[in-house]
This record gives sequence, C-alpha cells and structure tokens, in this order.
Amino acid sequence: MTVSTKLIDYKDVDGTIFEGVVYIPEIAKNSKVPAVLVFPAFRGITEFEKDKGHQLAELGYFAFVADVYGKGVRPTERADAFATMGPLVSNRFDKLKPRLFAAIDSLKTFSEVDQSKVAAIGYCFGGLCVLDLARYNSGIKAVVSFHGTLKPIPDLSLDKITETTVLVHHGDADFHIGKDQIDGFHEEMRTREADFVFVSHAKAVHAFTEPDADSFNAPGIGYNEKAAKRSWRSCLNLLTEVFI
Repeated sequence: MTVSTKLIDYKDVDGTIFEGVVYIPEIAKNSKVPAVLVFPAFRGITEFEKDKGHQLAELGYFAFVADVYGKGVRPTERADAFATMGPLVSNRFDKLKPRLFAAIDSLKTFSEVDQSKVAAIGYCFGGLCVLDLARYNSGIKAVVSFHGTLKPIPDLSLDKITETTVLVHHGDADFHIGKDQIDGFHEEMRTREADFVFVSHAKAVHAFTEPDADSFNAPGIGYNEKAAKRSWRSCLNLLTEVFI
C-alpha cells in the first residue's frame, strides 16, 4: 500500500515544541482509519521507530511516531539519552504526562483518523509511556509495551482501567526489569481490574526487538529475532481485535 510521510510540529500545555512523524496509508484518502501511536525507546525517535510506523501504515493504519524529548533533541550517546530521559522518568505525572497527552491531542487533529479507534505501542522507555496512558485511562483502545519499564506511577491512585487492553512483551532473561517489577505490575493490574496479557519470551534480554541492540555493547541488552517476530505478530493480532 502506498504510504505518505510527514514531519509535524506540535506543543504540550507547557509550550514545548515536539516534532513527530506521521505515516498515512493511501486508504485514508477515502475513509477514516484506525490509528497507532508509536513511542520510542530511550534514544528518542530513530530509524527503528520510523520503520515500525511505516509498517503499520502499510497495513492500513494511520501511524504517529511521537516525540517525547522535544524538537531537535535527538541524543546519540547513551549517557546523553539517559540524561534526557531521567527527569521525565523521575516525575512522570508532572513532566511526562503532558507530553504523552500532547501526542494524543495532535493525532486527533488529523481528519484521516477514526478517533474511536486509537492504540499505542512503545519500546523500552516508550513501553513505560504507553503503560502510563493505560493507567491514566486516556481513552485509547489498547497499549502494547515491548521490554518496557513496569513500575507504577508513584502516588497515583489505582483506579480501574476500564477502556484499554494492556499487552506486555517482556524478555524472560531481562535482568533490567527485575522480578519485583514483574510481580508488582501483575498485582497493580489485578487491583485495577485491567484486561491485560503478560508474555515472557524465553532467553530474550532487554531491547530484544531492536536489530542493532547488540551494538550497544551493554550488559543484558541484545536482539532476539524469534522474540521480536513473535511479539510483533501478537501486537498486530491485538490491533485487529480491538479495532473491529
């Protein structure tokens, strides 16, 4: 399917400017289509997330690769990336939440989007982002986290998650996401009476979906082709389910 690509600027409530990338399938010229937000890993928007956006658009979805760091903020070194991400993770309610909702608000300005059919997927830091959208009952149909952080939002009341199906793909050998996080996440989802699925992929470590993860040369981080393909198929199956 033919796909058109656009860079778009948008703002959050604090006036911070972001630059996202949208992928519009040809079919959207004739009718509104479901939309999927893509939230990047710790480096911000890279070719990996752009490729996922394009793949989704080829399947007929309007894809929006969200920018959480700000226009022009594209760290290339690990230390810079963590320094950029750190303040957002440390204050998820006040600093990160407005940026997440800015992406949703911007997405919904596009006439091609069926606003009743919106989902979000995220990788690593982006996985945390989409799980937070579920926690806030943001009105989207589903979220899919790939090797994302599972920690709850501090001091946020554990209200029922009533609108969003939650799917988590976790690497069973990922020591960056400890057993305490896994157990805590399950307990949180049960308390919230969420519709959730948790998949643990054998032998997969952190960042298992990213083909260039081995080049990071970091302990416990690497690509796992089998887990990457299985988790992606599972994601697409869920999108089909919730967008019926």
